[in-house]
Amino acid sequence: MVCNNMEMSKEEIRQECSRLFRCKTLQDSYDLINIYLEYLFQVINQHEEEVFSSADKDAKMVNQMMFTKVAHIKRIVEGINFQAKDGKKLGTIIDPTIVASLIRNVYETVSMFHLIYRRSNNKEEKTILYNLWVHAGLKYRQRFEVVITTTENREKLENEQKQIEQLEEEIKNTNVFQNLTERDKKKILTKLEKKDFKIWFNNNKVELIDWQGITHIMGLKNDLLDNIYTYFSLYSHPSNVAVFQFSEMFEVGEEAFIKITNNNLNYLFILLSIYVADYINLFPSVIEIFNNLSIRDQVIINFHNITMRKDEYSINDAWKKL
Repeated sequence: MVCNNMEMSKEEIRQECSRLFRCKTLQDSYDLINIYLEYLFQVINQHEEEVFSSADKDAKMVNQMMFTKVAHIKRIVEGINFQAKDGKKLGTIIDPTIVASLIRNVYETVSMFHLIYRRSNNKEEKTILYNLWVHAGLKYRQRFEVVITTTENREKLENEQKQIEQLEEEIKNTNVFQNLTERDKKKILTKLEKKDFKIWFNNNKVELIDWQGITHIMGLKNDLLDNIYTYFSLYSHPSNVAVFQFSEMFEVGEEAFIKITNNNLNYLFILLSIYVADYINLFPSVIEIFNNLSIRDQVIINFHNITMRKDEYSINDAWKKL
């Protein structure tokens, strides 16, 4: 049950926040998903700020993508059932491996967003990171050259090849790149070759990172997410571990799939909290949309962000009102 917190006392709001901080049940988690969806949808409809770069235009599109990702997770958490023609039935279940796979995608999206839009120290570093990201996607799409059958698609491929070359030149022409050591320049050039973008600039030096390693630069003050990418990958890939774990999820009387799903969703909420803070950091005007939420929703959305990260990452001080 989600209460109308406009009519709630301060103590009732505290109790409601406590319930949604913990999310001990799937219903609690379902209610919290709705809070995030409501906020993300409000940003889609109200954030009309004009942007002046392809990077920031794409950042606004990522917010729409995040909404649809969370909306699909919500639908999956509702569960599935089935009845065969002979009358045999499968009761309502949730497949935690599907939930985990989608949350892994959210993890990668949040990590990408942080790396490009918050971790970069200046405009040129952001240009390099953004161009690497775009370049990686276009290079992967070039693989479809062998199956192109129309003139239109051939022209599109050729235009994208020109765009790839332009992206590379823009990277090389930045002062940041030109002032790097030859060793650090090579790191970036290698990322271009490997169709990858995961680097960060640490004191004017290039450091290579992987998906799991991005958690180490998000400002986290504990190690809760240290192995989360590996954890979700075990579920996402058809490994033997995934198979035998699946076999144990649906034993009658155990219903382990409910507990596992809810545990996975708690990681989702941490990621969404971090993402919301990073998006507002990129677009400060969005804080007005956030501040128009109820006190309950402001506190709940910001909770994991300030619990997991340093104080300077906090979206606002709404929690002080409680």
